[in-house]
Amino acid sequence: MRLTDPFPIAGRGLEATHAIDWEAMARQIVHEVLRTERGERVILSADPYYGGAMLDAMRFEFQKAGAIELATILHWTPRLTTIRSPEGCKTDERDARAEDAAMRDLFAIADIFVWLQNDWRSKRSTHAIGQTERVLDRWHGRGVHFHWFHDPLNADPDLPPNKELDLVYQDAVLKLDYSALRSTMHGLVERMAETELNIHGSGGTDLRLRTSARFHVNDGDASKEKASRAASARDREEEIPCGALRTVPQLDSVEGVIGLSGGFGFPVPGYGLDVDRFIDGGLRFVFERGRIVRIETKGDQVGLDAAWAAETGDRDRLGELVLGCNPLLRPVSGTRFPPYYGFGDGVLRLTIGENIESGGTNRASTHRWLYLFDATIEAAGRTLVRNGRIVP
Repeated sequence: MRLTDPFPIAGRGLEATHAIDWEAMARQIVHEVLRTERGERVILSADPYYGGAMLDAMRFEFQKAGAIELATILHWTPRLTTIRSPEGCKTDERDARAEDAAMRDLFAIADIFVWLQNDWRSKRSTHAIGQTERVLDRWHGRGVHFHWFHDPLNADPDLPPNKELDLVYQDAVLKLDYSALRSTMHGLVERMAETELNIHGSGGTDLRLRTSARFHVNDGDASKEKASRAASARDREEEIPCGALRTVPQLDSVEGVIGLSGGFGFPVPGYGLDVDRFIDGGLRFVFERGRIVRIETKGDQVGLDAAWAAETGDRDRLGELVLGCNPLLRPVSGTRFPPYYGFGDGVLRLTIGENIESGGTNRASTHRWLYLFDATIEAAGRTLVRNGRIVP
């Protein structure tokens, strides 16, 4: 049993805050999720100041499995972030391209990639945002994202809601009925694939779209056999804790409105259009024939119009629909942040713009997540999600 952050926190040293069974979670990932085979070559991505207990546990289990630790990519320390871009990338475009190429060469001789916890207390990105997505787009291997998201408004691991989030994540990994989750998710795919979805929400959302047959089922299986069927980078990666059901809508099928009545209580993830500047005034994304034809707010409409005009590419497309399905990723008192950025039961996330990682064709300067916590989703007259909960 180890504490959340085994490195010193100012004024407290190494005093344990609460017990987390990192060893059991490492065993679950290495042996049950990845089903690691002897001789497989592994790359780890880890923060040198945060999450050391999980890094040590993962290395131990990979060694026990007979795997080969090829490399550990260290995240940027606070000092190093100051000479990188705010997104953690090289500031010179030529240098950035060279770094991406070097990473592709490294990954070309690896079988497994595991991305461990980031230090979310940093004001600047501690990793190169988008780099692994670009590399994994054409990679042959398989990976796991073991993130450990605390409240982005206050990511201090000593904060009581963050301690509670730790326990929620642990339960969602170790106490989850993976077979039942898999059944739920594949049942949803059967009902949602190649059909029209009607989506409603209390903020004024009234949206219609048609899905394709392609879904990414994040059910905790990152085996070599599953990865061999991958059609996109998403299909070669599992998020742990798992539970995200993803699909890319048919481009021209999206009609109606995504309506948001106010802020989510945490910064909106993604890049491009900064919706946080305008969301407290409410936002309406109006779609016609698959494209956003206008964005409306009761706040600073002039500023919103200018910010939207500055975005480029397929900014006006709906990139991705993500439905959370993990029943153990429950809300935590004292924070409005949804555990694991919305993989809990019935949380709906709609992405505007870029969707390369999910195998979509959108290429845009915008990749912005929008949340519906009380969505109702209907398919062919059948209610699949009602008021933010999956219908059994």
